[in-house]
Amino acid sequence: MNIKKRRCRHCGRLFIVCNKVKKHDYCKREKCQLARKRMWQKEKMESDQTYHEDQKSSQQDWSDNNPDYWKQYRQKNKRYTDANREKQRYRNARRGKKAQESPPHEPIAKMDALSKQNAVISGKYRLVPLEPELIAKMDAIIVEIKTISPGYTNFGP
Repeated sequence: MNIKKRRCRHCGRLFIVCNKVKKHDYCKREKCQLARKRMWQKEKMESDQTYHEDQKSSQQDWSDNNPDYWKQYRQKNKRYTDANREKQRYRNARRGKKAQESPPHEPIAKMDALSKQNAVISGKYRLVPLEPELIAKMDAIIVEIKTISPGYTNFGP
């Protein structure tokens, strides 16, 4: 009987391949299995729009049900929070000239930047004040935005 071995995609160690597993690319170590799961989820999010929307909806529902999570997290992890704030101040200072050259109030990180194709997406959003000196934006409110078809012209009562 020929024992087949392969290198783990995550840690690089050799492991014995199980013939019953189709794409056996990861060893059984917990860190490697977590990496496999993360990779599967990333690929699924990119390839399956329904899955992507379900994940976003679940995250939004959790966030709506746990509105004070980040506030409590910052209170419980004071050293970590303070260190992150200090690092952000340093990054802001390093941006110095760049920030002055770029449009005012340009965000530091752009998550899921909108394209022309999906300029407005219906859903619930956190609305935060746009003030450049704020490090942590804690004055957020939840708003719901709904797209209206382009042909609709009657906006008022």
